[in-house]
Amino acid sequence: MSKNLSAPRVGGALSNIRSGMFLHVVMMQFSHSADAKFFVHVAELAERVRRECDGILMYHFGENVADRSQGYTHATSAAFASADAHDIYQASPAHTAMKDFMGPYIERIVVYDGIIS
Repeated sequence: MSKNLSAPRVGGALSNIRSGMFLHVVMMQFSHSADAKFFVHVAELAERVRRECDGILMYHFGENVADRSQGYTHATSAAFASADAHDIYQASPAHTAMKDFMGPYIERIVVYDGIIS
C-alpha cells in the first residue's frame, strides 16, 4: 500500500497566523520487518535532518512508551522556528531521504501540524 508521507503546505485557516513556533508530530506503526538495523539507520537520518535543516529548534525520533498508543509504536517530534522553516524542511533532501527509507516500513501514520502562539 502506497502512502503519501508529504505534509501539505500550511494553508487555509493557518495561512493568516503563520507567526510563532511550529510543531510537527508524526506517529507511526511499523511493520515487523523494521529491525534493529532499520532503527539505527533512522537515527542516522534524524541526525542528518538536525544537521542540514535550518530553523529546527528540536527534532526527535523515538519509541512511543505510552500504554494508550493505539499501536503507534514510534514518533517524530519537531519544533520549528516558524511555519516557513517547516515548509523548507518538508522539501529538504534530508527529510526526503528519511521518508523514502521509512515509507515501505510504515503500516499506519498520523500527523499533527500546528502553530504554537
